[in-house]
This record gives sequence, structure tokens and C-alpha cells, in this order.
Amino acid sequence: MKVIMTKDVKGVGQRDALKEVSDGYALNFLIPQGLAVQATPEKIKAHEAHKKVQAAEHAELEKQWEALAARLEGVSITVLAKANNNNQLYEKLSPDFIVAGIRQELSVDIPPDALVFNAPIKAIGESTIGIRLGSRMVNMKVKVVKAAK
Repeated sequence: MKVIMTKDVKGVGQRDALKEVSDGYALNFLIPQGLAVQATPEKIKAHEAHKKVQAAEHAELEKQWEALAARLEGVSITVLAKANNNNQLYEKLSPDFIVAGIRQELSVDIPPDALVFNAPIKAIGESTIGIRLGSRMVNMKVKVVKAAK
């Protein structure tokens, strides 16, 4: 029986995949659990139309990420952080903290999970971080300055 997966199922298929499974497995497990729906001709057409819309949205998003990546390549931002007398930060800089700094200085919103750290930033100074935007990776410098107490 052909089914359209509504959720990821290990060993069977990922969400939105059209799969051929045994009738018993589909009728007794996948469909009752809400993990799949039976693939009727109407549902297959709707599924293909949905995939085309998703592909177009993904292409548009990829264009936006590409433009943003070109804007961020090689840019440097400065963030203020509390540190002790040895220039060690009291806590490592979180992705949310850096995203807030990027938003403040460059007026650009990026998701915190797009940041890629070579090593945690735990000291005053300059570090390089990566930003993964779609299929492109750009590098940005983060200068950490000691905040006044």
C-alpha cells in the first residue's frame, strides 16, 4: 500500500515522503498512529502541488540568505561583556547574545542556530565565528570589549 508519511518514522521514511509499505503495517500501525495517510490519487496530486510550493519558497529563502551572506561577509561587530581583572568573561558568550549584538549594530536578524563557533568565546579580544545561511557559510569577527562595572 502506498502511504504519504506525515511524520518521520525510523526505518520507514521521512515526513512528506511517498512510501510503499505492507498493507498490515499501514492499516494497523502507521495510519492509526497518525504517522501516515493512505496515498489516494487526489492526495498524491495535492502532495505534489505542496512539494512544488515548498520548493519555490525554499528557492526564495535561499536567495534571501545569499544576499544576507554577501552583506555579512568579513564584517566585524563589537559586543560589551562583563569580565574580571584577568580579562576572562564571567560566562561564555551565548549565540543569543551575539545575535542581539548583530541586530543592534547591523539591523539584521539571523537565527541563533545559524552561528557556528570554532571555540567558545570566554575572554576579552577578537574571535571569528561562522554564520551558516542556507548552503553558504560566512565568517564574521566578534570583538569583545570589557563592560564598565
